[in-house]
Amino acid sequence: MFFNTRSARSILLFGALALATGCREEPRAYRGPGLQVAALSLNERVGVYRAALGGSFRIDDPSLSILADPLLLPRSAGLAGGDSMPAALLTALRDNGVVKGTCSIPVQKSREALVCTADRAGYAVRFSDPFALGRDSVQVNLVVEQYAIPYGPRAERLRFERAYHVAKRGGNWRAVREARLPQP
Repeated sequence: MFFNTRSARSILLFGALALATGCREEPRAYRGPGLQVAALSLNERVGVYRAALGGSFRIDDPSLSILADPLLLPRSAGLAGGDSMPAALLTALRDNGVVKGTCSIPVQKSREALVCTADRAGYAVRFSDPFALGRDSVQVNLVVEQYAIPYGPRAERLRFERAYHVAKRGGNWRAVREARLPQP
């Protein structure tokens, strides 16, 4: 069987396109690229989130008010999407004094400060799943937005994201490294 030059070129071009498009890798995740979600108990996860917050705040300050966004951060960039935080985890975070309640961080940036229903002004936080780095080490991302309360003073517009390397030492989780990420 003979091919003319035009047919041969068409077959080669089709083969090259099929190879190029068929072997595409999934886009790398923005949060936890190449990492699997860590298999942690509920208490360990509370400890990891407490340690991540300790990287950004003095969590022993009694005047600090932190509210949790009931959605987890998506693996992709930005704030759109994300799974719901398990109800048992949200309850455990409250029961252990890590957060005082819930407030949703808006997906889109706004000129207006976030307003949440709470006893005092503070910070709303949105966590990622913890991503396994090793046996006793995880990465967790944290988005923080300052909030005001209804009829209270206006809050300064503040939002940032950090990624924390959290390691277990002597039975306790501690943030050992921090990476600053572009503003979400």
